Amino acid sequence: MTRRLAFIALLPLVVLAGCDNRPGKCGNTGGSGATPDYVILRPEPGGAADPDGGTPVSLTITGNISYDRLSVTATGLDLANPVSQPAVNVLVEAVPYDDYYSPLATGVTDSNGDYTINFSTTVDYYIRARAQSGSATNVDRVYHSASSPVVVHAASSAVLNRAAGNQVVNIHAAADASNKAGAFAVLDTVRRLRAAAAGSFPALGELDVFWSNGNTGTQFLKNGGGQTITITTVTGLDGPNGNPSIYLIGGTPGDIPNSDHDEYDETIIAHEWASFLQLTQSRDNNFGGAHFGEELIPSAAFSEGVVTAIGLALLGQSVYRDTVGYVGGTSSLAFEFDMESGVLPGTGTGYGNEFAITRATWDLFDGGAGGPSDGDSDPANIPLADFLASFAALKTRGAPYEVAWMASLLQQLVDDSFLSASDANTLMGAYGEAFPPAGGDNFPAVLTVGAGATADTLDAWSGADPNPILGPQANGVWRIELAGAQSVTIDVVNTTAGYS
Repeated sequence: MTRRLAFIALLPLVVLAGCDNRPGKCGNTGGSGATPDYVILRPEPGGAADPDGGTPVSLTITGNISYDRLSVTATGLDLANPVSQPAVNVLVEAVPYDDYYSPLATGVTDSNGDYTINFSTTVDYYIRARAQSGSATNVDRVYHSASSPVVVHAASSAVLNRAAGNQVVNIHAAADASNKAGAFAVLDTVRRLRAAAAGSFPALGELDVFWSNGNTGTQFLKNGGGQTITITTVTGLDGPNGNPSIYLIGGTPGDIPNSDHDEYDETIIAHEWASFLQLTQSRDNNFGGAHFGEELIPSAAFSEGVVTAIGLALLGQSVYRDTVGYVGGTSSLAFEFDMESGVLPGTGTGYGNEFAITRATWDLFDGGAGGPSDGDSDPANIPLADFLASFAALKTRGAPYEVAWMASLLQQLVDDSFLSASDANTLMGAYGEAFPPAGGDNFPAVLTVGAGATADTLDAWSGADPNPILGPQANGVWRIELAGAQSVTIDVVNTTAGYS
């Protein structure tokens, strides 16, 4: 909700970097502290390979893949009672014991986590489950954010002897010190979100998620532009592999058990996943950056607020929760926000408060077909599929409200006959705003070329702690409307004594 990085498109073309799956590639900076890929991909201890050679043996291996989920409660993660869940639709590989990059055969788990793999081998092998699901181009992968090279997380069996014949091989990823479960918990959350949105967006393409235990603040990745990525929970388009990417924190390296983790916080992931949806299928005109509790410009409040409501609706939850802590430490609740009731956080109001935008968005589709139930008797109950259609239509929307903010969405819903202007006004009235907004399409403010100076201010300080990403300068947005191509010079004058 408050830790996402969005991008404004300033160029007509963005070049995305490709990925070469060899050491030193895939955007990895390597360096001290990187985890070698074999640590992630090799078999678990406990088995020993027989001498190689001999007649090929045809094998059928069956089994089950599961993982631990730590439930989110009103007081934090339930560390004492991990819930074993099936790893659904994950990639399973039979791998030669001496070549972890060249699987002998692959399979996919079913809805119960069960799998079957048939293959022939002259060497002993092991079974490996990967944190990857989907098919064709609609694939989700959870990468280890500190491996060298970057590889998809895995949970493996010990080495198995081909002479033993057909076997049942079960693999369980535990929520223990190694936290192999975390990658599969993340994968299952994004898999379910993709499935929930499939009726409206059947071809979302590939999504990469980068997470690992103790990765907060680490710098082992580079984006497609070659810029080093410092791991925090954010979403962007230009990921290390050239795909839209979500980055999730997995605890501070020096204190993993007592620091902030997001791999089990499904609503945090849902917010980020809906940001992926917005960036790829709709329109996002948000600077991004850290902004918790600040009054936001309408485009930022909309970008951050609308995706929380959409993400939680797709997830089937109505309370956004962020937890701190992990096994071996103490867990607590860092933040909680109810979609329907309770305190409205932040200093801004109406169109400038992301939490007001979240609730107003929720009120648009709660009670509608396919959406959450309505808990406060608001006037709108738009079917979720219709809402998402209008949300997607913002991608090509023109005036009025061409820059994406809440008024843009409301007007699009009105234009699409899913909402009346009167009901939109009633919804926003609960947050001290009108629809249409006072002044009409007045955001961003218009700078008229050739006219006199525009008298406007930009507050350079929004609290005791300046924005750590954008610096101590607040955001300001203006627009220039031109009939055709021409050169424009913009002069900015600082009128604050002692500030430069």
